[in-house]
Amino acid sequence: MRFPKFVLAAALAALTAPTTLPAQIASESLDLDMVAQIRAEGLENSQMEALAHHLTDVIGPRLTGSPGMRRANDWTVAKFEEWGLANAAVEPWGEFGRGWERVRYQGTILEPFSQPLNAQPVGWTGGTNGPITGSAVVVPGGFDSLASFTGSLAGAFVMLREPSDILAEFEHRYRRTPVDSLLQPAVDRPNRRRGRGPINWDSLMTRIADAQARQDADLRAAGVALILTPSSRPNGIIRGGGKLFGRYGRYDDPLPELVVSQEQYNEMYRNLTEGRSVTLEIDVETRFYDDDLMSYNSVADIPGGDLADEYVMIGAHLDSWHYGTGATDNGAGSIVMMEAMRILKTLGVTPRRTIRIGLWSGEEQGLWGSREYLADHPELHDKISAYLNVDNGTGKIRGIWNQKNAAASPIFEQTLWPFRDLGVVAVRHGNTGGTDHLSFDAAGIPGFNFIQDPIEYGINTHHTNLDTFDHLMLEDLKQAAVVVAATAYHLAMRDEMVPRKVAATP
Repeated sequence: MRFPKFVLAAALAALTAPTTLPAQIASESLDLDMVAQIRAEGLENSQMEALAHHLTDVIGPRLTGSPGMRRANDWTVAKFEEWGLANAAVEPWGEFGRGWERVRYQGTILEPFSQPLNAQPVGWTGGTNGPITGSAVVVPGGFDSLASFTGSLAGAFVMLREPSDILAEFEHRYRRTPVDSLLQPAVDRPNRRRGRGPINWDSLMTRIADAQARQDADLRAAGVALILTPSSRPNGIIRGGGKLFGRYGRYDDPLPELVVSQEQYNEMYRNLTEGRSVTLEIDVETRFYDDDLMSYNSVADIPGGDLADEYVMIGAHLDSWHYGTGATDNGAGSIVMMEAMRILKTLGVTPRRTIRIGLWSGEEQGLWGSREYLADHPELHDKISAYLNVDNGTGKIRGIWNQKNAAASPIFEQTLWPFRDLGVVAVRHGNTGGTDHLSFDAAGIPGFNFIQDPIEYGINTHHTNLDTFDHLMLEDLKQAAVVVAATAYHLAMRDEMVPRKVAATP
């Protein structure tokens, strides 16, 4: 049956605490028969485990421009075609630049005593051209004091950063989000960029890359053989990023750089500052790719009916860092969106609007895939009703941010109401950042990111070597796919598009 139109109680609407209420509350028509079918297919016949296993254990890490990213694009589109989705394609979005992958790393601390060096090469770093042995050297004051070490750094493995204080975790951090915190008004952080216009990503990244290239060149001129950098997480976790990436790479052979566990970095630093020698043997092999400088997104459709030229889009970023296998960031979001499309296609739905999935590359380097997709398709801007995004780890969906679009809150409150028994309880008035819905929001398209339980995302897995299949919570991801599928379906069936956000006063 089709559920009759209704308006949720004012008390529930008040829980989102919007600063501006819409003049008229939308009344949504929910198809509870379809909700039941989506739940049954997604919770009882899920393909989540198989999708997760192949993406993480078989394809592996997916740095933008790497062979792994290309395998992921091909595999996702092959799955779309297998499921019968329309217009499945690996779609280029523009030139990203050189690809890169880690081929091999081995490291050993030889003295003051022998032990394996817990480290990984930084993204887009150069190799050592075979094993090299050298002494670690602390450079107090970091790069700015490099000149005072003239003539003493030939063949050195330099440590430019101060050690980190490692504190015991005496207080438990929530892995599940307490309901009361979900229902509290969001804290509105001050907008430091208000009045300064949008970020010019090309200009910003160019300045960063130029600064990195100058630093690298000065270190090479000083004879430095390798850079040692501490991880940003303790407890043996390797967390890092990359340098001089893609289109911003400034030369062919960057200086090798390793991210080292905090504990071992601190140990070496203490020994060196007390006058003891620290000798290491390091072997790093990396590979750059110049054969195809383009990067790609994976897209596919469930065609619509009477409003087929309008779209509801769902998406996530498919790229990852290379320290783990990109399971929670953001293999989780990618397979949730894939599974949502599979569920809807299996049920044979014909939504009024076309439902399109986009799996983006280049997110980790600045939302490139989603931003360039919108730049390449200006004809779609007025046709996209809404974009839904998942990119905060493996936790179940607990609600959605309205991205300060007050008129969207009643729509989501009613659309998500059938999933309160699965823990979906909140539509929060506020912005959340750091992922691809921002590309849509910046283009004036309603873009939304779901709220998820944090689990261990900010503690262990985000951009780390622990970001692997074993840290996925498959039952949570099944719930998320069901919620996404139902939300996308109901947005695609509405008489009207999702209201655009009222422009904020500068």
